[in-house]
Amino acid sequence: MNFILGYARHVLLIGLILLGVGGYLLYQSATGGGIPKQAALTVVSGEVQQARQVTVTKKRRRGGETQSYYYEVDLQPQNGEPLTIKLPSLVPEAAVQAMANAEVIEVGYDAASDDNMAYSVSGDGEPLLPYAQMAEYMQQDADRSSAEAPLMMGAGLLLAVLGGLGMRWRKQRLQRQEAQEEQATA
Repeated sequence: MNFILGYARHVLLIGLILLGVGGYLLYQSATGGGIPKQAALTVVSGEVQQARQVTVTKKRRRGGETQSYYYEVDLQPQNGEPLTIKLPSLVPEAAVQAMANAEVIEVGYDAASDDNMAYSVSGDGEPLLPYAQMAEYMQQDADRSSAEAPLMMGAGLLLAVLGGLGMRWRKQRLQRQEAQEEQATA
């Protein structure tokens, strides 16, 4: 018990962080996974130079690794510099292969972000990855991420209450000690 009360500020801070992360995950789920509006996308057409799957390996401090992947497509626009767009792992590999096989593709991507995430792709005049389907993929991903948010927020609330009570108890204890010291010196 003294351990929790001694580190009450840290417990309170961790609780507030868990509440914030849980709230953010619920917000992402409620807003459709954070996908930009279709009108805000930059549309460019060109030839696919190369398509590849990029694997990201993260090492954990206590051993073990986690791997995630995404797709990158190198595009040579008809007018402009080469462009690398990204597609999340939620996109079926068959859709990425269809993009690579198309002669000319038209991509709607978010130019405002740093990662150039594509949200609509059509190849040779046919929709390969419509905006609505991509929005559905992003919503599924946000729903999967937010499935644990209520549990996270409950734990955060519990830790925040424990941290707040611990800080209050500690403050009262210090005030009592100061009052006793004043009485002893008087």
